[in-house]
Amino acid sequence: MGSIEHESDTHPATAFFADGDAGVRPAPSAGIRGSLVVLGSGLGIGLLLSGTSYGFLGSVPAALYWLFATMIYSCCTLVLWRYVLPRFAEYSPLARALAQWGTALASFAVLSLVTVEMGYSVFGIGHGSILTPYAGGDIDMTIAAEALRRGPWLFALMPILPTAILCIVGFNQSWWRIFELEGRQEELRELAISAQLAALRAQLNPHFLFNSLNSIAELVRTDPDRAEECIERLAEILRYVLQRTQIDMVPLSDEVRVVQAYLEIEQARFGDSLVVETKVDEGVRSVMLPGLILQPLVENAVKHGVSGKVEGGRITIEAVMEGADLRIAVRDTGVGMDLSDSVFDRGVGLRNLRERLIRRYGPGYEPVIESDGATGTSITVRVPMVAAA
Repeated sequence: MGSIEHESDTHPATAFFADGDAGVRPAPSAGIRGSLVVLGSGLGIGLLLSGTSYGFLGSVPAALYWLFATMIYSCCTLVLWRYVLPRFAEYSPLARALAQWGTALASFAVLSLVTVEMGYSVFGIGHGSILTPYAGGDIDMTIAAEALRRGPWLFALMPILPTAILCIVGFNQSWWRIFELEGRQEELRELAISAQLAALRAQLNPHFLFNSLNSIAELVRTDPDRAEECIERLAEILRYVLQRTQIDMVPLSDEVRVVQAYLEIEQARFGDSLVVETKVDEGVRSVMLPGLILQPLVENAVKHGVSGKVEGGRITIEAVMEGADLRIAVRDTGVGMDLSDSVFDRGVGLRNLRERLIRRYGPGYEPVIESDGATGTSITVRVPMVAAA
């Protein structure tokens, strides 16, 4: 079946169900789609009635009459939908319902009288009209035996064509549109998620860079040579961030490299009191994950972990395959964190990380934090395994 174009107008038939306080007046035309639904339904019902009439009475005029009558009713319905019922859209819900029902009942009452009169005067159906009632005696009607014998076949065959018409017209004009709208809804949902992720990523980039600059600023006066080295590392980080502005997924190896550059800046500030250990399996370095996922974990370990201890501490980065997921854990031997309130609401980094993971993979991929004052803090995240192309 061919694709169907969509009108942007609101269907006038929805006026009966619309909220009277919405302040939106439906468009005056239901378009081709509404016309096909109404006329196709009328044709299907007309074929069923005319076929039944001809099968039992054998009267061509009677069959034509039923087909004509149903199409007239369909045209009246279409006129009401397109031009009449929308005029009550600005009424209150109760007034609108009463006005629409009253108009519809009056219209079909007049139409019924007209079609009955036309049935007698044009098609010869019946033995009188409303204006000139039948004045004769009783009439006995006889149904031929042949008509009775073919009755079961008529009942079985006659609904096939009308219901097929209703099925095809209804599907293409209603259900197919629903399917397309569901597809568009899914596309819009994905676009919204992409926009939210882009906003979160844009929020994280300057946060990351400003913290690196603050660390370098502490070295400019005390150790200019180390500060120069750190500026080179910062340039590497900045290059990574800018190159991946339009790239959503990156291999784990790139994340590890930029985190190591960041840790070199921090080691220049903390000296030997900051020890870094990296345990990343070679088999998972090509796994794709959202950019700048690892960095907030490491930054949290430095800022809220080892920097709080006079003697410093150790940061361990671990990445292994666990079932169908890549598990990344960043541990520190720092002062620990108070988990009584929401850790993820304290700053940009971890809050940003949690939101990105949940929006992309679902609530089951929220980071897990374990912490105490004796052993430090461990934050673990999981992402589904996707190998680099």
